[in-house]
Amino acid sequence: MAEAERDRDPNERDRGSNGIGLAIASVIVAFFATLPAILIAMLYLFITIYAIVRAIGPGAGENPVVIVVGFVLITSALALLLGITVHFVGRSLTPKKQRTKT
Repeated sequence: MAEAERDRDPNERDRGSNGIGLAIASVIVAFFATLPAILIAMLYLFITIYAIVRAIGPGAGENPVVIVVGFVLITSALALLLGITVHFVGRSLTPKKQRTKT
């Protein structure tokens, strides 16, 4: 086994485990499948809380600017969460460079 490690090209990357790759791919597919439901639930929760606050507070009617800004913030937060998740998953899949002993 020591000969195989010695004969290996130092620039060659490890292939990794196929099981880990399939598990991560299934998690990403599940995230994309549930993303519309998560978005709808978050928007419904936002509108409900906004309606309760407007009903309790002084004044009447809703402010459409607040609703649009809330929708934009929720959508941006989900996109940011997806980007951060992809960053960390990709980082965990990339093998670290190993020094070869000479």
